[in-house]
Amino acid sequence: MTLKVFINKVFKIMENTDKKIDLLNEAIEINNDRIKGYEKAIEIAADANLRELQTLFKSYIEQSQQFIMELKPLLKQYHVEPESGTNLTGKIFRIWMDIKSAISPSISQAILDTCERGEDEFKETYKEILSESLDDYRNLVDILQMQLSKQIEAHQHIKELRDL
Repeated sequence: MTLKVFINKVFKIMENTDKKIDLLNEAIEINNDRIKGYEKAIEIAADANLRELQTLFKSYIEQSQQFIMELKPLLKQYHVEPESGTNLTGKIFRIWMDIKSAISPSISQAILDTCERGEDEFKETYKEILSESLDDYRNLVDILQMQLSKQIEAHQHIKELRDL
């Protein structure tokens, strides 16, 4: 193998590693957003004394925390710390949740509607990550598909509650 071929292979491995790290951090970031969104929903639900929703939202926070715990070992192998922040879209959703619940005649309806939109964002992000991962990162794909199936159940439950 020539030096040029060797260097090209090394750079290809580095590019793949960077891409996988970015995809993992994107998945962790959307879970961070989901956690923050449900924390905001719990706060609003508590003010409106909606205990059943608070319990449900806590379970979805725990679900995202579990998802993050499942993703962290994939990052640790590259000696990279997981993303701890959230993205701008999630911050906007949380602001919108505050505004909408303040002006809506049905606080529970407003919270559930905003949570359902957040779940849509989560689902779309995971689908994008999966489409970018299918060929190269089989172990990541398996984890994300399992997580997405659980999230879709949560999404459907939120949607059903909203539509009552």
